Amino acid sequence: MTKMEQFQEKWHTLIDNQLNRDISVIANDQKFTDMLSYAVLNGGKRLRPILTLAVLDSFGVHISPQLLKLTTAVEWIHSYSLVHDDLPAMDNDLLRRGKPSLHAKFGEDMAILAGDALLTGAFQIIAESNDIGQKDLNISDQLLITVTQQLSLFSGGKGMVIGQVHDMQNHGQRDKILKNWLLDEVYVPKTAALLSFSAGIGGLLLKQFVENLTSYANTSHDLFEFGKNFGLAFQIQDDLDDYEQDNQEDVASLPHIIGLDAARDLRNQFISQAKQCLDLIAKRETCFNRDLLDSFLNIIGD
Repeated sequence: MTKMEQFQEKWHTLIDNQLNRDISVIANDQKFTDMLSYAVLNGGKRLRPILTLAVLDSFGVHISPQLLKLTTAVEWIHSYSLVHDDLPAMDNDLLRRGKPSLHAKFGEDMAILAGDALLTGAFQIIAESNDIGQKDLNISDQLLITVTQQLSLFSGGKGMVIGQVHDMQNHGQRDKILKNWLLDEVYVPKTAALLSFSAGIGGLLLKQFVENLTSYANTSHDLFEFGKNFGLAFQIQDDLDDYEQDNQEDVASLPHIIGLDAARDLRNQFISQAKQCLDLIAKRETCFNRDLLDSFLNIIGD
Protein backbone atom coordinates (compact mmCIF):
# COMPACT_ATOMS: atom_id res chain seq x y z
CA MET A 1 0.00 0.00 0.00
CA THR A 2 1.40 3.39 -1.03
CA LYS A 3 1.74 6.34 1.32
CA MET A 4 -1.17 8.02 -0.44
CA GLU A 5 -3.35 4.93 -0.12
CA GLN A 6 -2.58 4.73 3.61
CA PHE A 7 -3.38 8.41 4.02
CA GLN A 8 -6.64 8.07 2.10
CA GLU A 9 -7.71 5.00 4.06
CA LYS A 10 -7.13 6.71 7.40
CA TRP A 11 -8.74 10.05 6.62
CA HIS A 12 -11.60 8.79 4.46
CA THR A 13 -13.06 7.06 7.50
CA LEU A 14 -12.54 10.08 9.78
CA ILE A 15 -14.05 12.43 7.20
CA ASP A 16 -17.11 10.19 6.81
CA ASN A 17 -17.51 10.06 10.58
CA GLN A 18 -17.38 13.87 10.76
CA LEU A 19 -19.85 14.24 7.89
CA ASN A 20 -22.22 11.78 9.54
CA ARG A 21 -22.10 13.64 12.88
CA ASP A 22 -22.77 17.00 11.27
CA ILE A 23 -25.52 15.80 8.94
CA SER A 24 -27.34 14.13 11.82
CA VAL A 25 -27.96 17.52 13.48
CA ILE A 26 -28.29 19.83 10.48
CA ALA A 27 -32.07 19.36 10.18
CA ASN A 28 -34.92 18.65 12.61
CA ASP A 29 -36.79 16.29 10.27
CA GLN A 30 -35.51 12.71 10.23
CA LYS A 31 -36.75 11.88 6.73
CA PHE A 32 -35.05 14.95 5.33
CA THR A 33 -31.89 14.15 7.29
CA ASP A 34 -31.93 10.68 5.75
CA MET A 35 -32.03 12.29 2.29
CA LEU A 36 -29.01 14.43 3.12
CA SER A 37 -27.15 11.38 4.38
CA TYR A 38 -28.03 9.51 1.20
CA ALA A 39 -26.69 12.38 -0.90
CA VAL A 40 -23.40 12.80 0.97
CA LEU A 41 -22.57 9.35 2.36
CA ASN A 42 -23.58 7.33 -0.70
CA GLY A 43 -19.96 6.58 -1.66
CA GLY A 44 -17.36 9.03 -2.96
CA LYS A 45 -13.58 9.34 -2.69
CA ARG A 46 -13.57 12.44 -0.41
CA LEU A 47 -10.84 13.70 -2.74
CA ARG A 48 -11.30 17.39 -1.90
CA PRO A 49 -11.06 17.31 1.91
CA ILE A 50 -8.31 14.69 1.67
CA LEU A 51 -6.34 17.05 -0.59
CA THR A 52 -6.54 19.84 2.02
CA LEU A 53 -5.42 17.44 4.73
CA ALA A 54 -2.58 16.19 2.53
CA VAL A 55 -1.32 19.75 2.09
CA LEU A 56 -1.39 20.35 5.84
CA ASP A 57 0.33 17.03 6.52
CA SER A 58 3.03 17.88 3.97
CA PHE A 59 4.02 20.84 6.15
CA GLY A 60 3.91 18.86 9.39
CA VAL A 61 0.66 20.42 10.64
CA HIS A 62 -1.20 18.47 13.32
CA ILE A 63 -4.74 17.80 12.09
CA SER A 64 -6.92 18.96 14.96
CA PRO A 65 -10.67 18.20 15.20
CA GLN A 66 -11.26 21.82 14.19
CA LEU A 67 -9.21 21.47 11.00
CA LEU A 68 -10.85 18.16 10.13
CA LYS A 69 -14.32 19.65 10.45
CA LEU A 70 -13.35 22.72 8.44
CA THR A 71 -12.03 20.63 5.56
CA THR A 72 -15.31 18.71 5.24
CA ALA A 73 -17.28 21.84 4.26
CA VAL A 74 -16.19 21.47 0.64
CA GLU A 75 -17.71 17.99 0.55
CA TRP A 76 -21.12 19.49 1.32
CA ILE A 77 -20.70 21.80 -1.69
CA HIS A 78 -19.50 18.97 -3.91
CA SER A 79 -22.42 16.77 -2.86
CA TYR A 80 -25.00 19.50 -3.47
CA SER A 81 -23.56 20.04 -6.94
CA LEU A 82 -23.95 16.36 -7.79
CA VAL A 83 -27.56 16.32 -6.56
CA HIS A 84 -28.43 19.31 -8.72
CA ASP A 85 -26.39 18.12 -11.73
CA ASP A 86 -28.41 14.88 -11.77
CA LEU A 87 -31.77 16.70 -11.97
CA PRO A 88 -33.97 16.26 -15.06
CA ALA A 89 -33.44 19.91 -16.01
CA MET A 90 -29.66 19.43 -15.90
CA ASP A 91 -27.93 16.15 -16.82
CA ASN A 92 -31.00 13.99 -16.09
CA ASP A 93 -29.05 11.12 -14.54
CA LEU A 94 -31.00 8.38 -12.79
CA LEU A 95 -27.91 6.79 -11.25
CA ARG A 96 -25.12 8.15 -9.08
CA ARG A 97 -22.27 5.82 -8.05
CA GLY A 98 -24.32 2.81 -9.14
CA LYS A 99 -27.36 3.73 -7.01
CA PRO A 100 -30.49 5.77 -7.76
CA SER A 101 -29.74 9.48 -7.84
CA LEU A 102 -31.43 11.54 -5.17
CA HIS A 103 -34.28 12.79 -7.35
CA ALA A 104 -34.88 9.28 -8.70
CA LYS A 105 -35.24 7.94 -5.16
CA PHE A 106 -36.95 10.80 -3.33
CA GLY A 107 -38.44 13.02 -6.03
CA GLU A 108 -37.27 16.09 -7.90
CA ASP A 109 -38.71 18.56 -5.40
CA MET A 110 -36.92 16.94 -2.46
CA ALA A 111 -33.66 16.74 -4.41
CA ILE A 112 -33.73 20.49 -5.08
CA LEU A 113 -34.37 21.22 -1.42
CA ALA A 114 -31.73 18.74 -0.25
CA GLY A 115 -29.19 20.44 -2.51
CA ASP A 116 -30.19 23.81 -1.06
CA ALA A 117 -29.66 22.50 2.48
CA LEU A 118 -26.23 21.08 1.62
CA LEU A 119 -25.13 24.35 0.01
CA THR A 120 -26.11 26.47 2.99
CA GLY A 121 -24.98 23.84 5.48
CA ALA A 122 -21.40 24.04 4.18
CA PHE A 123 -21.04 27.56 5.55
CA GLN A 124 -22.56 26.56 8.88
CA ILE A 125 -19.84 23.89 9.14
CA ILE A 126 -17.13 26.50 8.63
CA ALA A 127 -18.68 28.83 11.20
CA GLU A 128 -18.91 26.03 13.77
CA SER A 129 -15.45 24.52 13.20
CA ASN A 130 -14.21 25.77 16.56
CA ASP A 131 -17.12 24.26 18.48
CA ILE A 132 -15.09 21.06 18.96
CA GLY A 133 -11.59 20.27 20.17
CA GLN A 134 -9.19 22.07 22.49
CA LYS A 135 -9.61 25.84 22.53
CA ASP A 136 -5.88 26.43 22.09
CA LEU A 137 -6.13 24.70 18.68
CA ASN A 138 -8.93 26.94 17.43
CA ILE A 139 -8.67 28.39 13.94
CA SER A 140 -8.49 32.18 13.92
CA ASP A 141 -11.65 34.12 13.10
CA GLN A 142 -9.86 35.84 10.22
CA LEU A 143 -8.96 32.50 8.63
CA LEU A 144 -12.53 31.25 9.00
CA ILE A 145 -13.72 34.38 7.19
CA THR A 146 -11.10 33.84 4.48
CA VAL A 147 -12.10 30.20 3.98
CA THR A 148 -15.76 31.27 3.75
CA GLN A 149 -14.92 33.90 1.15
CA GLN A 150 -12.80 31.49 -0.88
CA LEU A 151 -15.38 28.72 -0.84
CA SER A 152 -18.06 31.20 -1.93
CA LEU A 153 -15.83 32.39 -4.75
CA PHE A 154 -14.78 29.00 -6.06
CA SER A 155 -18.25 27.44 -5.80
CA GLY A 156 -20.38 30.35 -7.01
CA GLY A 157 -21.00 32.49 -10.08
CA LYS A 158 -17.29 32.79 -10.88
CA GLY A 159 -16.55 29.15 -10.12
CA MET A 160 -18.38 25.86 -10.10
CA VAL A 161 -21.85 27.24 -10.87
CA ILE A 162 -20.78 29.16 -13.97
CA GLY A 163 -18.87 26.08 -15.07
CA GLN A 164 -22.12 24.12 -14.92
CA VAL A 165 -23.90 26.91 -16.82
CA HIS A 166 -21.37 26.59 -19.62
CA ASP A 167 -21.46 22.81 -19.46
CA MET A 168 -25.18 22.89 -20.14
CA GLN A 169 -24.34 24.64 -23.42
CA ASN A 170 -22.13 21.66 -24.22
CA HIS A 171 -24.84 19.16 -25.00
CA GLY A 172 -25.51 18.63 -28.68
CA GLN A 173 -22.92 21.24 -29.66
CA ARG A 174 -19.90 19.03 -30.35
CA ASP A 175 -19.06 20.56 -33.73
CA LYS A 176 -19.18 24.09 -32.32
CA ILE A 177 -17.13 23.62 -29.13
CA LEU A 178 -13.51 24.78 -29.14
CA LYS A 179 -10.74 23.28 -27.03
CA ASN A 180 -9.74 26.49 -25.22
CA TRP A 181 -13.35 27.41 -24.49
CA LEU A 182 -14.00 23.98 -23.01
CA LEU A 183 -10.88 24.15 -20.83
CA ASP A 184 -11.25 27.76 -19.70
CA GLU A 185 -15.04 28.08 -19.40
CA VAL A 186 -16.09 24.59 -18.31
CA TYR A 187 -13.23 22.53 -16.91
CA VAL A 188 -11.46 25.27 -14.93
CA PRO A 189 -14.56 26.53 -13.08
CA LYS A 190 -16.62 23.35 -12.88
CA THR A 191 -14.06 20.72 -11.86
CA ALA A 192 -10.74 22.42 -11.17
CA ALA A 193 -12.23 25.19 -9.00
CA LEU A 194 -13.08 23.09 -5.94
CA LEU A 195 -9.82 21.14 -6.21
CA SER A 196 -7.90 24.41 -6.47
CA PHE A 197 -9.81 25.65 -3.42
CA SER A 198 -9.03 22.46 -1.52
CA ALA A 199 -5.29 22.65 -2.09
CA GLY A 200 -5.23 26.42 -1.74
CA ILE A 201 -6.94 26.67 1.62
CA GLY A 202 -4.43 24.19 2.92
CA GLY A 203 -1.89 26.84 1.98
CA LEU A 204 -3.91 29.63 3.56
CA LEU A 205 -4.15 27.72 6.84
CA LEU A 206 -0.35 27.49 6.98
CA LYS A 207 -0.30 31.15 8.04
CA GLN A 208 -1.48 30.17 11.52
CA PHE A 209 -0.01 26.70 11.91
CA VAL A 210 3.49 26.92 10.34
CA GLU A 211 5.91 29.53 11.65
CA ASN A 212 8.99 29.07 9.46
CA LEU A 213 7.61 29.66 5.97
CA THR A 214 9.91 31.60 3.64
CA SER A 215 7.03 33.07 1.64
CA TYR A 216 3.48 32.41 2.77
CA ALA A 217 1.99 34.33 -0.18
CA ASN A 218 3.97 32.54 -2.88
CA THR A 219 3.49 29.13 -1.34
CA SER A 220 -0.27 29.50 -0.98
CA HIS A 221 -0.44 30.74 -4.61
CA ASP A 222 1.53 27.73 -5.82
CA LEU A 223 -0.81 25.41 -3.94
CA PHE A 224 -3.86 26.98 -5.59
CA GLU A 225 -2.14 26.44 -8.95
CA PHE A 226 -1.24 22.87 -8.00
CA GLY A 227 -4.91 22.16 -7.27
CA LYS A 228 -6.02 23.79 -10.53
CA ASN A 229 -3.63 21.72 -12.64
CA PHE A 230 -4.51 18.57 -10.74
CA GLY A 231 -8.20 19.33 -11.32
CA LEU A 232 -7.73 19.77 -15.07
CA ALA A 233 -5.78 16.53 -15.36
CA PHE A 234 -8.41 14.79 -13.23
CA GLN A 235 -11.24 16.02 -15.49
CA ILE A 236 -9.47 14.96 -18.67
CA GLN A 237 -8.87 11.51 -17.21
CA ASP A 238 -12.56 11.35 -16.32
CA ASP A 239 -13.36 12.22 -19.95
CA LEU A 240 -11.08 9.45 -21.16
CA ASP A 241 -12.79 6.98 -18.83
CA ASP A 242 -16.26 8.11 -20.00
CA TYR A 243 -15.42 8.45 -23.69
CA GLU A 244 -17.93 5.92 -24.98
CA GLN A 245 -20.75 7.15 -22.72
CA ASP A 246 -20.16 10.76 -23.76
CA ASN A 247 -20.13 9.61 -27.39
CA GLN A 248 -23.60 8.12 -26.98
CA GLU A 249 -24.93 11.24 -25.23
CA ASP A 250 -23.37 13.66 -27.75
CA VAL A 251 -21.40 15.47 -25.04
CA ALA A 252 -18.44 17.49 -26.30
CA SER A 253 -15.73 16.21 -23.98
CA LEU A 254 -12.12 17.03 -24.74
CA PRO A 255 -11.18 13.66 -26.31
CA HIS A 256 -13.98 14.10 -28.85
CA ILE A 257 -12.62 17.50 -29.84
CA ILE A 258 -8.86 16.86 -30.01
CA GLY A 259 -8.69 13.05 -30.06
CA LEU A 260 -7.77 10.46 -27.46
CA ASP A 261 -3.98 10.67 -27.89
CA ALA A 262 -3.95 14.46 -27.76
CA ALA A 263 -6.18 14.39 -24.66
CA ARG A 264 -3.75 12.03 -22.92
CA ASP A 265 -0.85 14.33 -23.83
CA LEU A 266 -2.70 17.35 -22.44
CA ARG A 267 -3.55 15.45 -19.25
CA ASN A 268 0.14 14.68 -18.82
CA GLN A 269 1.03 18.35 -19.40
CA PHE A 270 -1.24 19.41 -16.56
CA ILE A 271 0.26 16.72 -14.30
CA SER A 272 3.70 18.07 -15.21
CA GLN A 273 2.60 21.62 -14.41
CA ALA A 274 1.27 20.46 -11.04
CA LYS A 275 4.66 18.90 -10.31
CA GLN A 276 6.35 22.16 -11.26
CA CYS A 277 4.26 23.90 -8.59
CA LEU A 278 5.60 21.41 -6.06
CA ASP A 279 9.14 22.05 -7.37
CA LEU A 280 8.77 25.75 -6.60
CA ILE A 281 7.49 25.09 -3.09
CA ALA A 282 10.19 22.51 -2.36
CA LYS A 283 12.95 24.93 -3.38
CA ARG A 284 11.48 27.64 -1.18
CA GLU A 285 10.21 25.86 1.94
CA THR A 286 12.52 23.54 3.86
CA CYS A 287 9.65 22.31 6.05
CA PHE A 288 7.77 20.95 3.00
CA ASN A 289 7.73 17.20 2.30
CA ARG A 290 6.31 16.76 -1.19
CA ASP A 291 6.05 12.94 -1.19
CA LEU A 292 2.36 12.82 -0.32
CA LEU A 293 1.29 15.38 -2.92
CA ASP A 294 3.46 13.73 -5.59
CA SER A 295 1.71 10.44 -4.88
CA PHE A 296 -1.62 12.30 -5.07
CA LEU A 297 -0.87 12.94 -8.74
CA ASN A 298 -0.30 9.25 -9.32
CA ILE A 299 -4.01 8.50 -8.92
CA ILE A 300 -4.40 10.00 -12.41
CA GLY A 301 -3.24 7.94 -15.34
CA ASP A 302 -3.95 5.25 -17.87
